[in-house]
Parts: sequence; structure tokens; C-alpha cells
Amino acid sequence: MNKLFNIILGLGFLLILGAGIYQLVGPILPPLSTRDKQIAYLKEHEQEMTDYVKSQNPKVESVQWDWDSVIVEEIQPDAGGIPIGKKYNQLDIKGKFNNINDSKFTVSFEVDKKKSLPYINTVNITQDLRILKNGGWDLYE
Repeated sequence: MNKLFNIILGLGFLLILGAGIYQLVGPILPPLSTRDKQIAYLKEHEQEMTDYVKSQNPKVESVQWDWDSVIVEEIQPDAGGIPIGKKYNQLDIKGKFNNINDSKFTVSFEVDKKKSLPYINTVNITQDLRILKNGGWDLYE
């Protein structure tokens, strides 16, 4: 019984010592930036985003996301230049479709101010599906 007590006491001491060293040294990996967290979150929901873009045009068979294009901006709703409503943060991400290099679109999401993550259910196309044709960007039809 005394031997078992000493083993448990020793393991408890090692556990506390290990936790203390970990707190002192800290994690080896640097913390993720807000932008990295946003991109990781979007990648988790990539299929939902892709399905949304495909639902906008039956000719869209595949979507290629430009993860480096993610940007967050503060938006002030307005009516003819007159500010209305509360300001909110909007996350935009650009992409291409059907593996066409000269294609583009942009989708946007409202961002949760506390978590800084996009609300997936607020997805909206803010730049229509377009292809470069005859020197200009035409709607993809």
C-alpha cells in the first residue's frame, strides 16, 4: 500500500512539474493570426462555398479559390450616399471557375465581430461570374 502511494505521489509530482515547464516555455508553435484563422475556417466550409457559387450558374462545374485574396473591410450601408444602419465587417474572397484562367468572381460574408469569423450563411456574390472576352470582362452565361 505504501509503495502504491509513493508511485501515485511521484506521478502526480511529475505531472505538475511537466505542466509548470510547459507554462514556462510555452507552446512551440506561434499563435495563428486572425487572418489565418479566417482562412482555415473558410477551408473547413469550402464545399458549402463551392456549392453556392455553382448554384449561381448551371455551367459552373468547378471552383478554384484564391486563399491569398481574403480581405476584411468595414462596411457602412448607405442609401444613395446617405449612411444608414450600423457598420459591419465584411470578408471578401476571390475565385475562378471551370479552370478558366481568365475568369473571376468575388463572394462576401458578414463577419462575427467577437470571433472575427465569417457567418457562412451570409454568403453573397458581390462580383458576378465573369470571363475575359475581347479585352473586357463579360458576364459568364
